Amino acid sequence: MTQTAGLKGSSSMLDQARERMAEVLGEDTVLDEESRVREFHDPYEGGNAKDYQPSFVVQPATVEEVQAIVQIASEFGIHLWTSSMGRNFGYGGSAPVVNGSVVLNLRRMNRILEINEEAGYALVEPGVRFFDLYNELKARGSKLMMSVPDLGWGSIIGNTLEHGYGYTVNGDNASAACGMEVVLASGDVVRTGQGAITDSPLWQRHKRGFGPSLDSLFMQSNFGIVTKMGLWLMPEPEIFTTGSVICHNDEDIAGLIDALRPLMLDGTIQGHPLIVSSPEPPEGRRFSPMDDTTGQSKKARLSATLPPGRWDARVSFYGPSAIVKAREETLRAAVSHLPGVTVELRTYPGGVDPDQVHPLDLVPAGIPNMFLLDMMHKHFGESIGHIDFSPVIPFTGEAAARHEAMVQQILDEAGLVAGFGWIANSRSLVGACMVFFDVNDAGEARAARDAVRKMCARAAEWGWTEYRAHPALIEDITSRFDFNNHALHRLYTSLKDALDPAGILSPGNHGIWGTANRLAD
Repeated sequence: MTQTAGLKGSSSMLDQARERMAEVLGEDTVLDEESRVREFHDPYEGGNAKDYQPSFVVQPATVEEVQAIVQIASEFGIHLWTSSMGRNFGYGGSAPVVNGSVVLNLRRMNRILEINEEAGYALVEPGVRFFDLYNELKARGSKLMMSVPDLGWGSIIGNTLEHGYGYTVNGDNASAACGMEVVLASGDVVRTGQGAITDSPLWQRHKRGFGPSLDSLFMQSNFGIVTKMGLWLMPEPEIFTTGSVICHNDEDIAGLIDALRPLMLDGTIQGHPLIVSSPEPPEGRRFSPMDDTTGQSKKARLSATLPPGRWDARVSFYGPSAIVKAREETLRAAVSHLPGVTVELRTYPGGVDPDQVHPLDLVPAGIPNMFLLDMMHKHFGESIGHIDFSPVIPFTGEAAARHEAMVQQILDEAGLVAGFGWIANSRSLVGACMVFFDVNDAGEARAARDAVRKMCARAAEWGWTEYRAHPALIEDITSRFDFNNHALHRLYTSLKDALDPAGILSPGNHGIWGTANRLAD
């Protein structure tokens, strides 16, 4: 299957569709000047890019406008590529798989429709950012706490649909979703779960309805356009304690991982720890975030961007002070046998103001921020880009050590560095590896992409594969889900054919094409 096939409709049909959309929705909804469309390309594509190119952008503000766009696209036979905020930078941003697709960008749909303090949920549209919901909760004096990813500028719905992670108790954002409104390729509007009952008071309170549960069907797929979603929030705790378990030697990772796993399985550690690798710089010392690293090696600049130590496991506990203290004591005992281990923890009240929180603690505090990107720009420059390698691996010390050694070997051979680590679930580790490159250096950008391809191939030898990916890697990853002659992918194709027989919506997203867009290699 070719990843960057030509546009479904002709250029004249594309022009007619653009005119019709502007006529029906207003000129301000259609962006076709190159300077305005540039933001919706892969932000790290560099100059002279030829693949994954959008034609123009349309930005509806209501569900009815989404329906109108879908109907126009169907009439003229053009492809739509849906994005929420388009901030998924390491995975291509808003760049479509199919060249010439129209980016259906939903950032103007930015209403927070409901916050239910008693039941602990919010109902939002795709243009609501993590910053927006946090600010609204604070403005209302809410006692609810949200989960946020490393960068707060993205869409809550967009992150959730991509199986993105935050780090608090509800950090598995896909699991915290409850109830969706979806526009299908036919233009029909569906509400999932209890939302299928008109004016149901349970839409965001109970995930299942009567019959199959469909929310996951619209995640990492192209079966519909999600226009509303419920999100569960946690009650603000009395206190929370967060910080680092730090180890200092290359060989410490296996013992650290194996010490943390039982604490994740039994729930002692709450939320999702982030475990980060920071190789020793050739300068023989590590740098801190506020240091001037001008002229230093790539690994030295990397050390200033990442948390301290060769290995840093960020852990968190939430709740009444007595329970949090008991969890902390259990953690300290569990890692005390590790050579030279340091445990650095800080405790905050549940409603702490952002300016009272250590920068490394903002994310586990549920406070959206841009600290990681700020540090990347400070130490590597404004032209830094990254392509991400994100495999799921077993939660074992052996697997983690093997994974990290493989990645570092490939990076060293290519002369590259990466922000490398894992997000911990109770039974698996999700790789979080940002391979850095200078967007203005075509050779380095190519080396980074080649390095990630090598990492993907090596991981596949061990039965591992990525949970999300840049468009350039989608087909490689799809091919690895090969049980029973790719039976799962054939099922996806059947679903696509049933729900979007003309293949209008985001063709090629996560390798799902449908018969209408099936192309020869």
